[in-house]
Amino acid sequence: MDNSRPIASSGKRLGLYDNGTIRVVFFACCIIVLAVVLTSSISYSITKNAMVDKLKNRDMPYLVQSMKEKIDGRIERARETSLLLAKDQAVLAWVSSGGQDYAAGKMAQAKLSDIGKNYDYAKSFLASAAANQYWTEDANTVLDLSRNNPLDAWFYNALQSGQKVSLNIDYDRIYKSTFVYVNVLAGDVCQPVGVAGVALSLKDIAKEFSTDKFGENSNLWLVDNQGQIHLADNLEYIGRSVSEFLPADVIQQILGDMDNAKPKVLEYKDSQGQTMDLAYQSTVTTDWKLVFQIPRQESISILDSIKINAMIASVITILLMVFIFYFISYKIANPFKRALALAEEMENQVKLRTHELAEKNQNIMDSIDYAKRLQEAVLPSPNEWTAICRDYFVLWRPRDTVGGDFYWIRSLNATDSLIVLGDCTGHGVPGALMTMLVHSILNNMADNFESAGQMLEELNRRVQATLHRKAENKVSDDGLDVAICYIKDRRLEFAGAKIPLYIKRDGQVHVLKGDNRSIGYRRSKIDMDVSCHFWDIEAGDSLYLTTDGYIDQNGGTKDYPMGRKAFVECIAKMAPDTSLRQQQASFEHTLKAYMGAEPQRDDITVIGLAFQ
Repeated sequence: MDNSRPIASSGKRLGLYDNGTIRVVFFACCIIVLAVVLTSSISYSITKNAMVDKLKNRDMPYLVQSMKEKIDGRIERARETSLLLAKDQAVLAWVSSGGQDYAAGKMAQAKLSDIGKNYDYAKSFLASAAANQYWTEDANTVLDLSRNNPLDAWFYNALQSGQKVSLNIDYDRIYKSTFVYVNVLAGDVCQPVGVAGVALSLKDIAKEFSTDKFGENSNLWLVDNQGQIHLADNLEYIGRSVSEFLPADVIQQILGDMDNAKPKVLEYKDSQGQTMDLAYQSTVTTDWKLVFQIPRQESISILDSIKINAMIASVITILLMVFIFYFISYKIANPFKRALALAEEMENQVKLRTHELAEKNQNIMDSIDYAKRLQEAVLPSPNEWTAICRDYFVLWRPRDTVGGDFYWIRSLNATDSLIVLGDCTGHGVPGALMTMLVHSILNNMADNFESAGQMLEELNRRVQATLHRKAENKVSDDGLDVAICYIKDRRLEFAGAKIPLYIKRDGQVHVLKGDNRSIGYRRSKIDMDVSCHFWDIEAGDSLYLTTDGYIDQNGGTKDYPMGRKAFVECIAKMAPDTSLRQQQASFEHTLKAYMGAEPQRDDITVIGLAFQ
């Protein structure tokens, strides 16, 4: 027997992988490649459909709705401002006299100047039918109007329209620019004495269009009922017809749709066969259409990069799987036990940290609850209130467990008393600490003053001295808004810092405004001058104080702040025989109805008082 011959292995290769294994690995790799390609294709298709769906059902309607609300909001505010201007007695007197009533003219010019300086309008104006003259917020700017001048046609058309409020877009010869004018007839609508109003800058609104739109080749237009473009993100399009950009059937659908409840979205093919997406909605204030148009290809252009990234990811995945198939046999390990041990250790750590956090959270909540009891303890009791007034209510609602609003009273003798309402910086625990500080300062200084103004000046000095003794501490800057009522034998002296006093007498609400600046801040003047207001209290008078938490609470259909006007209306609608406790329920009901599902955004305090 010849032992030198090698033993045959049935013709198969010796080694880690035989031919059968290689075929299995190759087949498995083909399956993986097919699965990755199929998965990538399906993912791409799903992503594309999701992006188109999101664009048509969320992004485009949201953009149109958002821009529509901005335009409606600005025009509605301009409309309200114009109505108030047209109803002003000084304005009516000046316009009726053709600019001859000097005293009324001074007040009317001050009203125009105030609107021009303090509000975001391009201009404010008055025009007299008696004098055929036009005035702006600049008292020296007077323009003669003529029926023969086409540029003045807006004025005579407004006088003859019979519409209290009208809008027009026109070129202003004085400012050499185009504006959206809100025109309000002054006086009787049938026989108006003139026109008052404000103007919004087209350039400013167009800038918002340019800021809010997305896409290089998209278009955002405000179109009238005739198809003319009045506002656009590109100023060159203003004044052109939308028929230059859209097919006739699309224009007919847009202009013929009278439903402005929500944005409408449609798609169409342009003259080059390119798919275009378009959303539109009518504005409430003008009945014009806000139109947004974007090429489909541009809106989903990000898919190109997704496609490339998906291909790269597929190649990497395939290579990784091949690596695993060929080399997994060299890596004998049991990571599962190690993973279980690690998971158990992590679970124990999580339990430990959770327990520690629960303990710390409970300690914090206990401290905050204790701080709440302390804050409530220093607030005036019912007996203290009844000692200074016949009837009262206090609506005190911190946003958190504790807050930065406080109220403080002091009965000085049988006829004299002090009432203070304050709104300190912040809310929660920081705000509560500020209230305790100010409360302590008031207790130390109240008996040394016989003037609300002097007391407010001294409070400003002491708060600054307490909070800002170290000049290097510039991390925070704290202070407060405050109102001080000093009642001396039925004569009220009021001094306020950004908190006014509301007084209801015989169904009318009077407002004593405080100074428009807070106290105690680093920037507050140490020797600030305080304005004082005086009021002789009569039987039946009701006094109201509120911090800005009630007025600034957002809600309603447009999620706007409630505002001082609504607060005054709430006071005015109270029946004369309604007790202040019943009035408190009315204030709470009004606040709750306006807030709806919105969260409370700030500390809220409202105080009502009535005297014998």
